Amino acid sequence: MNMNNLLCIYLILCTLHLTFLSEGLPRLSHTTKLLLMPALLAYFLSLQTEGGISTLLVTLALLLGTIGDAFLLNNHKGKLFFAGMGSFFLGHICYGTYLALHYKSGVYLLVAALFLLYPLFRIIKSLQVPPYGVCLGIYATILAVLIALSAGSGSLFCTLGAIAFSFSDYFIAKDTIGEKTYSPTAVMGTYTLAQLLLILGILSIQGVW
Repeated sequence: MNMNNLLCIYLILCTLHLTFLSEGLPRLSHTTKLLLMPALLAYFLSLQTEGGISTLLVTLALLLGTIGDAFLLNNHKGKLFFAGMGSFFLGHICYGTYLALHYKSGVYLLVAALFLLYPLFRIIKSLQVPPYGVCLGIYATILAVLIALSAGSGSLFCTLGAIAFSFSDYFIAKDTIGEKTYSPTAVMGTYTLAQLLLILGILSIQGVW
Protein backbone atom coordinates (compact mmCIF):
# COMPACT_ATOMS: atom_id res chain seq x y z
CA MET A 1 0.00 0.00 0.00
CA ASN A 2 1.22 3.50 -0.84
CA MET A 3 2.69 5.29 2.19
CA ASN A 4 0.47 8.32 1.60
CA ASN A 5 -2.58 6.05 1.72
CA LEU A 6 -1.46 4.83 5.13
CA LEU A 7 -1.25 8.41 6.38
CA CYS A 8 -4.72 9.07 4.95
CA ILE A 9 -6.05 6.06 6.86
CA TYR A 10 -4.72 7.55 10.10
CA LEU A 11 -6.27 10.94 9.34
CA ILE A 12 -9.61 9.32 8.44
CA LEU A 13 -9.56 7.30 11.67
CA CYS A 14 -8.84 10.50 13.63
CA THR A 15 -11.78 12.26 11.98
CA LEU A 16 -14.12 9.33 12.59
CA HIS A 17 -13.00 8.95 16.20
CA LEU A 18 -13.49 12.62 17.04
CA THR A 19 -16.88 12.57 15.31
CA PHE A 20 -18.02 9.50 17.26
CA LEU A 21 -16.80 11.11 20.49
CA SER A 22 -18.70 14.33 19.88
CA GLU A 23 -21.84 12.37 18.94
CA GLY A 24 -21.66 10.21 22.06
CA LEU A 25 -21.18 6.86 20.32
CA PRO A 26 -18.91 4.95 22.76
CA ARG A 27 -18.66 1.63 20.93
CA LEU A 28 -17.57 3.24 17.67
CA SER A 29 -15.29 5.75 19.39
CA HIS A 30 -13.60 2.95 21.37
CA THR A 31 -13.05 0.88 18.23
CA THR A 32 -11.52 3.73 16.26
CA LYS A 33 -9.40 4.81 19.23
CA LEU A 34 -7.71 1.41 19.40
CA LEU A 35 -6.91 1.57 15.67
CA LEU A 36 -5.27 5.00 15.75
CA MET A 37 -1.72 4.22 16.88
CA PRO A 38 -1.45 0.95 14.90
CA ALA A 39 -2.37 2.94 11.77
CA LEU A 40 0.25 5.58 12.54
CA LEU A 41 2.80 2.85 13.26
CA ALA A 42 2.07 1.23 9.90
CA TYR A 43 2.72 4.58 8.21
CA PHE A 44 5.98 5.05 10.09
CA LEU A 45 7.24 1.53 9.37
CA SER A 46 6.38 1.87 5.67
CA LEU A 47 9.10 4.54 5.46
CA GLN A 48 11.79 2.58 7.29
CA THR A 49 14.43 0.97 5.11
CA GLU A 50 16.33 -0.69 7.93
CA GLY A 51 15.85 -1.59 11.58
CA GLY A 52 17.94 -0.52 14.54
CA ILE A 53 17.42 1.05 17.93
CA SER A 54 15.80 4.19 16.52
CA THR A 55 13.04 2.28 14.74
CA LEU A 56 12.56 0.09 17.81
CA LEU A 57 12.16 3.10 20.13
CA VAL A 58 9.48 4.73 17.96
CA THR A 59 7.69 1.41 17.48
CA LEU A 60 7.63 0.86 21.24
CA ALA A 61 6.35 4.40 21.81
CA LEU A 62 3.38 3.84 19.50
CA LEU A 63 2.64 0.36 20.86
CA LEU A 64 2.70 1.75 24.40
CA GLY A 65 0.35 4.48 23.19
CA THR A 66 -2.06 1.78 22.01
CA ILE A 67 -1.88 0.06 25.40
CA GLY A 68 -2.46 3.38 27.16
CA ASP A 69 -5.46 4.08 24.93
CA ALA A 70 -6.93 0.71 25.89
CA PHE A 71 -6.53 1.34 29.62
CA LEU A 72 -8.13 4.79 29.39
CA LEU A 73 -11.13 3.80 27.28
CA ASN A 74 -13.72 4.35 30.01
CA ASN A 75 -12.35 6.75 32.63
CA HIS A 76 -9.42 8.75 33.95
CA LYS A 77 -9.43 7.43 37.52
CA GLY A 78 -8.50 4.36 39.53
CA LYS A 79 -6.06 1.54 38.81
CA LEU A 80 -6.65 1.62 35.07
CA PHE A 81 -5.70 5.30 35.07
CA PHE A 82 -2.31 4.51 36.60
CA ALA A 83 -1.79 1.64 34.16
CA GLY A 84 -2.71 3.84 31.21
CA MET A 85 -0.59 6.79 32.25
CA GLY A 86 2.26 4.41 33.06
CA SER A 87 2.10 3.18 29.47
CA PHE A 88 2.17 6.72 28.12
CA PHE A 89 5.00 7.58 30.53
CA LEU A 90 7.12 4.76 29.11
CA GLY A 91 6.15 5.86 25.61
CA HIS A 92 7.39 9.38 26.36
CA ILE A 93 10.66 7.90 27.60
CA CYS A 94 11.02 6.03 24.30
CA TYR A 95 10.42 9.24 22.34
CA GLY A 96 12.77 11.14 24.63
CA THR A 97 15.51 8.54 24.23
CA TYR A 98 15.19 8.74 20.45
CA LEU A 99 15.44 12.53 20.53
CA ALA A 100 18.39 12.42 22.93
CA LEU A 101 20.20 10.20 20.43
CA HIS A 102 19.52 12.70 17.64
CA TYR A 103 19.84 16.08 19.34
CA LYS A 104 21.66 18.76 17.37
CA SER A 105 21.70 21.88 19.51
CA GLY A 106 22.56 22.06 23.18
CA VAL A 107 21.65 25.76 23.04
CA TYR A 108 18.06 25.07 21.94
CA LEU A 109 17.76 22.39 24.60
CA LEU A 110 19.06 24.71 27.34
CA VAL A 111 16.86 27.64 26.31
CA ALA A 112 13.78 25.40 26.22
CA ALA A 113 14.66 23.94 29.63
CA LEU A 114 15.01 27.41 31.16
CA PHE A 115 11.71 28.59 29.69
CA LEU A 116 9.98 25.48 31.04
CA LEU A 117 11.17 25.74 34.64
CA TYR A 118 8.56 28.20 35.92
CA PRO A 119 5.56 26.73 34.05
CA LEU A 120 6.62 23.27 35.23
CA PHE A 121 6.78 24.46 38.85
CA ARG A 122 3.29 26.01 38.60
CA ILE A 123 1.80 22.94 36.95
CA ILE A 124 3.29 20.53 39.49
CA LYS A 125 2.02 22.74 42.32
CA SER A 126 -1.50 22.80 40.85
CA LEU A 127 -1.61 19.00 40.54
CA GLN A 128 -0.68 18.16 44.14
CA VAL A 129 -3.94 16.40 44.99
CA PRO A 130 -3.70 13.03 46.82
CA PRO A 131 -3.31 10.27 45.76
CA TYR A 132 -2.21 11.49 42.33
CA GLY A 133 0.11 14.38 43.21
CA VAL A 134 3.52 12.71 43.14
CA CYS A 135 2.77 10.65 40.04
CA LEU A 136 1.40 13.64 38.14
CA GLY A 137 4.40 15.74 39.18
CA ILE A 138 6.83 13.14 37.82
CA TYR A 139 4.75 12.84 34.67
CA ALA A 140 4.78 16.60 34.12
CA THR A 141 8.55 16.61 34.54
CA ILE A 142 9.09 13.95 31.86
CA LEU A 143 6.87 15.95 29.50
CA ALA A 144 8.99 19.04 30.11
CA VAL A 145 12.11 16.99 29.38
CA LEU A 146 10.47 15.70 26.18
CA ILE A 147 9.76 19.26 25.03
CA ALA A 148 13.35 20.31 25.77
CA LEU A 149 14.77 17.30 23.92
CA SER A 150 12.47 18.01 20.99
CA ALA A 151 13.79 21.55 20.83
CA GLY A 152 17.33 20.20 21.06
CA SER A 153 16.69 17.95 18.06
CA GLY A 154 16.04 21.03 15.95
CA SER A 155 12.69 19.63 14.79
CA LEU A 156 9.80 22.08 14.90
CA PHE A 157 7.34 19.24 14.34
CA CYS A 158 8.67 17.27 17.32
CA THR A 159 8.62 20.36 19.52
CA LEU A 160 5.03 21.19 18.60
CA GLY A 161 4.08 17.54 19.07
CA ALA A 162 5.58 17.44 22.56
CA ILE A 163 3.76 20.66 23.46
CA ALA A 164 0.48 19.21 22.15
CA PHE A 165 1.12 16.12 24.27
CA SER A 166 1.52 18.32 27.34
CA PHE A 167 -1.87 19.93 26.69
CA SER A 168 -3.58 16.57 26.17
CA ASP A 169 -2.11 15.08 29.33
CA TYR A 170 -2.80 18.26 31.31
CA PHE A 171 -6.48 17.99 30.34
CA ILE A 172 -6.52 14.39 31.59
CA ALA A 173 -4.73 15.34 34.82
CA LYS A 174 -7.23 18.11 35.60
CA ASP A 175 -10.09 15.70 34.98
CA THR A 176 -8.45 13.09 37.21
CA ILE A 177 -8.08 15.36 40.24
CA GLY A 178 -11.64 16.60 39.73
CA GLU A 179 -10.67 20.22 39.23
CA LYS A 180 -12.02 20.64 35.72
CA THR A 181 -13.48 18.36 33.09
CA TYR A 182 -12.41 18.97 29.52
CA SER A 183 -14.21 17.69 26.46
CA PRO A 184 -13.02 14.20 25.40
CA THR A 185 -12.85 15.64 21.89
CA ALA A 186 -10.33 18.24 23.06
CA VAL A 187 -8.25 15.58 24.83
CA MET A 188 -8.17 13.22 21.86
CA GLY A 189 -7.79 16.03 19.33
CA THR A 190 -4.59 17.26 20.95
CA TYR A 191 -3.40 13.68 21.55
CA THR A 192 -3.79 12.51 17.95
CA LEU A 193 -2.19 15.73 16.71
CA ALA A 194 0.72 15.26 19.14
CA GLN A 195 1.44 11.73 17.96
CA LEU A 196 1.25 12.74 14.30
CA LEU A 197 3.56 15.73 14.74
CA LEU A 198 6.12 13.65 16.64
CA ILE A 199 6.15 10.98 13.94
CA LEU A 200 6.44 13.56 11.16
CA GLY A 201 9.23 15.25 13.08
CA ILE A 202 11.09 11.98 13.54
CA LEU A 203 10.69 11.17 9.84
CA SER A 204 12.08 14.61 8.99
CA ILE A 205 15.06 13.94 11.28
CA GLN A 206 15.59 10.70 9.36
CA GLY A 207 15.40 12.63 6.10
CA VAL A 208 12.60 10.50 4.66
CA TRP A 209 9.76 13.04 4.92
